Amino acid sequence: MQRYVRRWPERVWAVEGANGAGRPLAQRLVAAGERVVPAKLAARVRLFDTGHNRKTDALDAHSIAVVAVGTAGRGRGR
Repeated sequence: MQRYVRRWPERVWAVEGANGAGRPLAQRLVAAGERVVPAKLAARVRLFDTGHNRKTDALDAHSIAVVAVGTAGRGRGR
């Protein structure tokens, strides 16, 4: 996976379930020096953006994109 994405040097990873089943993947990406959208921050953005914390694929995608754009250039995250 990491070999495939080398063509996009300005990348940010969003891992579904980064506080659950996706946690090992998120941790490996961070250990490899990749930027990963923090799961808690994405949830917080979803709450403030919509007024509730109900999850849908569309809301998740939007909140993760907002976090990724808002944290660009701020180092590595998890």
